[in-house]
Amino acid sequence: MNVIYYSQPDNAFSDLYITVRKKENRFYSEEEIKNLPNIQKEDPNYAEWQLRKKSSNRFISYLKGKNKPLKIMEIGCGNGWFSHLMSTIEKTQVTGLDVTVPELEQAARIFEKENLNFVYADIFEETQLNEKRFDIIVFNSSIQYFKDLLELFKIVKELLSENGEIHIIDSPFYEGSEIEEAKKRTQNYYLNLGFPEMSKNYFHHRIDSLGKHKIMYNPFSFLNHFRKDSPFYWVLIKSD
Repeated sequence: MNVIYYSQPDNAFSDLYITVRKKENRFYSEEEIKNLPNIQKEDPNYAEWQLRKKSSNRFISYLKGKNKPLKIMEIGCGNGWFSHLMSTIEKTQVTGLDVTVPELEQAARIFEKENLNFVYADIFEETQLNEKRFDIIVFNSSIQYFKDLLELFKIVKELLSENGEIHIIDSPFYEGSEIEEAKKRTQNYYLNLGFPEMSKNYFHHRIDSLGKHKIMYNPFSFLNHFRKDSPFYWVLIKSD
């Protein structure tokens, strides 16, 4: 299966992102990607993947509970592991979208299925993507790479079918008073990693910047305070 290109690739961001991922030990072999979110205990990000497994299982159960055909798009699909996981649900048609060419090409090589495809597209450009409609659009650990959420959701809602849904999982949100400190942590992190320019591509959003939404999973609830589970919200935004 080949990647479908709806936009001209921006290699500058793609190259920087992949270089950073490799430095973070997050660029996996094809055999490792096939097994995600399961990963060897020796992996430096093992604990994080244990939490992401819980988040993904929770979301997959939600989709299965709809018990109907679903057209799904994941924005920021990376190497495709989560798009593939969703494609294992009966009666789904899944599109994984990203702007990092090496990971998209990995995904297309590894996960070759009739109900799964991978596309390169700039969501802010007018492309053939605008002709399609999806029942579910999900951002899994990717919303932080978008600067303007109001502009983003205005565009994304146009891609939804009637009664369609936007979901955000495994993504950080902050109280207003926390944002400046969070920005400093991000800048220091990428500076220490050796790629200070990457911090310009990472954005910090308030939970109240989402407009009308529903919290599907709250990491700060009383019950979740005692569980070893995802530290990030799961948010649902419905079509207008």
